Amino acid sequence: MTRRARPKVDPEEPLDTAPGSDEESDGEEGLVAEETLICALTGLARKDTPDEQTLQSLIEQLLREYDVDPKDMERDFKLTLEFEDPSTGRVKSRHRTVSLAVFEQGQAHEQAHVIRVALVAKAGTKPGSTKGVSQLEEVLGAVNDRAQIFGLWTNGSELAFRMRTFVSRTGAPEFTELTDFPAPDESLEDLETAERRPLRVASGDSLLRAFKRCHDYLYGNQAMRGDRAFWQLLHLIFAKILDEQQSRRAFFVGATEGNTPAGQKRVAKRIHDLFEEAKTGAYKDVFDGSERIELNDRALTYIAGELGRYSLLSTDTDAKGTAYEAITSTTLKRERGQFFTPRNVIRMMVEMLDPQAGQKILDPACGSGGFLVVALAHVRRRLLADAGCPQPETPLPSELKRVEQGVRAFARGCLYGIDVDPDLRKAARMNMVMNNDGHGNIASFNSLEYGVPGKTASGMREFEKRGGAHEQFDFVFTNPPFGAKIPVDDPAVLDYYDLGHRWAKAGDTWAKGELQKKVPPEILFIEACYKFLKPGTGAMAIVLPNGILGNPGEQMEAVRWWMLHHMELLASVDLPAEAFLPQVSVQASCVFLRRRAPSELKMAGPLGPKQRPVFMAIAEHCGHGRRGETRYRRRPDGTEEVVENTVTLRWEKGRTVHSRQRTRRVRVLADDMPWIAAEYQKHASRRGGSGR
Repeated sequence: MTRRARPKVDPEEPLDTAPGSDEESDGEEGLVAEETLICALTGLARKDTPDEQTLQSLIEQLLREYDVDPKDMERDFKLTLEFEDPSTGRVKSRHRTVSLAVFEQGQAHEQAHVIRVALVAKAGTKPGSTKGVSQLEEVLGAVNDRAQIFGLWTNGSELAFRMRTFVSRTGAPEFTELTDFPAPDESLEDLETAERRPLRVASGDSLLRAFKRCHDYLYGNQAMRGDRAFWQLLHLIFAKILDEQQSRRAFFVGATEGNTPAGQKRVAKRIHDLFEEAKTGAYKDVFDGSERIELNDRALTYIAGELGRYSLLSTDTDAKGTAYEAITSTTLKRERGQFFTPRNVIRMMVEMLDPQAGQKILDPACGSGGFLVVALAHVRRRLLADAGCPQPETPLPSELKRVEQGVRAFARGCLYGIDVDPDLRKAARMNMVMNNDGHGNIASFNSLEYGVPGKTASGMREFEKRGGAHEQFDFVFTNPPFGAKIPVDDPAVLDYYDLGHRWAKAGDTWAKGELQKKVPPEILFIEACYKFLKPGTGAMAIVLPNGILGNPGEQMEAVRWWMLHHMELLASVDLPAEAFLPQVSVQASCVFLRRRAPSELKMAGPLGPKQRPVFMAIAEHCGHGRRGETRYRRRPDGTEEVVENTVTLRWEKGRTVHSRQRTRRVRVLADDMPWIAAEYQKHASRRGGSGR
């Protein structure tokens, strides 16, 4: 074996990796102490800290994105490093612990067989500090004598990859910055060329972390604030999606390409050309033509390197939605005083009404498009199941391709959104594009003004041209803006709606009276959604403040009478107080209603139209607490519930599908939404028919 030059390091400087100091628990089966989590690799309890969460995310990435066999990986692995003491010139050794070590496939977990290392530093550690990337280089320089070894360093928000080789003349370690490191069965050459470089399917929260890194980089290195950073990132995502759709592989940064100004210039040229094509070609209806990428070559290369690792079209819809909503909520929505509906609430609402391919769906207050994207994912899972996919929740790229035409036809022909904010319209369109299109049916106008005499706008005409109109939709899913601070006071709009008037009790019924001066928007949205539904069959799922459902007073009673007279109440789900926290504190319910047919109203007796049994549920848990922290299900004794979970991991190599099973102990999320959706479907099947 060739003797390599030993690195000169400070013998007193400790290696500071965050999770390595935690002790594993070998406690009673299923017993998890307060503030602990279950390690995805070992199945043992660990102290729940931000640094440990980062390590868990990294473990999931290596297992799922890099296809590392869990048998070939070990956490908190102790190394013995030889180094030259600069003060004496003598060779010494010391022990160091790395957060993760990956070994040659099937080999013993010994230092000589290490091929990858990962260091998780404490949150807030600067990459350029003594506790930063230099510590990764110290470890790589002395771990073993392999010709190449790769490593990564992260502090939870920033990520750095390195390759260590040796200078042939001196034997000194040499370090190269990379945009990614190869999986165990890949080589560096695979990552240098667009044709050979694999696109990874993002797992867990890795895409969320990548989006945040990009956004934070623009804030910190390009001095971009507010909307500006968001739109620059959005432009690059459009270019990335176009590249994936056309299988061009121009949105690409070679593993070492960004290390020189010439390489950065090549990357920038490719990305600029892609964006111009997106802006003037495939997505010209999204842009006004004046948009441009304002990043310098170095910044553009960094962002392209972060996004270029992943296949956005193949990544799970929920993972993309969570990542996208995170950056949207911190810019567009927060600055406008808006908030998004939690994804688990959206999914519950969609699964309860169970839309099918070919049925038209509208969100008249769509924001960044969360309901539409989840509805699209719901139909995609149905199509995958019908096509024989064994795991519709986690399909392979080839399985997605088999249903691509049907998914795209549904997205383009059946999904519609409206938002009064043109910026949110663009954000919703981007969300749809990331999920296989349908962006053309997102319009910008005030839904409450649709149909109001004298309020016609260009967005309304475009909406109608594409097939949108009153009484045209099978489903409406929405979380409308609500609150007494943003009332509707336009007399023309109020006069158009029954609920814009005062109502008075007249015997067994109610009589419409004079116009009100102002009405909270959520009340008018009930009637607006009703107007968009097909008579007799159309159904809505709408988030409403609990005051509408329970507040005393004649006008609130009149609103409830109007709802139950014109629509059949299918279900009501009371959401926990934490549902919308930490964004906003509001007590709300999900209300499900079917528009009655005219014949039902004509045949109504003195007690009003018939009402079948109503499904009612109270959700006590929504998966997070008041500060947004994740909550897990607990046993009567207060300990967190832990179950053994076996999953089948599948991946494709060429045209061959490979699989292996992985069993691990996991905590159970304290989230009642999936259970409520399943119980409602049982209720609906007993009643006959689908969710309606």
